[in-house]
Amino acid sequence: DLQKGDRLALNKLHEEQKFTSPPRRFTESSLVKELEKQGIGRPSTYAAIISTIQDRGYVSRQGRTLYAQKIGDVVTSRLLHSFKDLMDYGFTAQMEEDLDRIAAGDKDWKALLDEFFADF
Repeated sequence: DLQKGDRLALNKLHEEQKFTSPPRRFTESSLVKELEKQGIGRPSTYAAIISTIQDRGYVSRQGRTLYAQKIGDVVTSRLLHSFKDLMDYGFTAQMEEDLDRIAAGDKDWKALLDEFFADF
């Protein structure tokens, strides 16, 4: 049993340096796969989403890779700070599901708006 103040002998020291790698950057196709995985967007909207983030300067494309631009980082940071719940993937996926239910006639759009604005 160890007691406070006991000296311990060092048997072995493994000197090793490790570096973490940043997450891989998105390509258009990997971004679409991520959107699908998160339940965001539809096949008919993916091209518009990618076009919008490029047109607004949030990302730039170099070759096949998308790179976040400073304005994209600033906008994302501000939105996360001010609208944390709205920026949640789950919220967006649920909203899209609710909008699909409205389009199918299974949900009242006024009720959805009442639910949405109740938090404000």
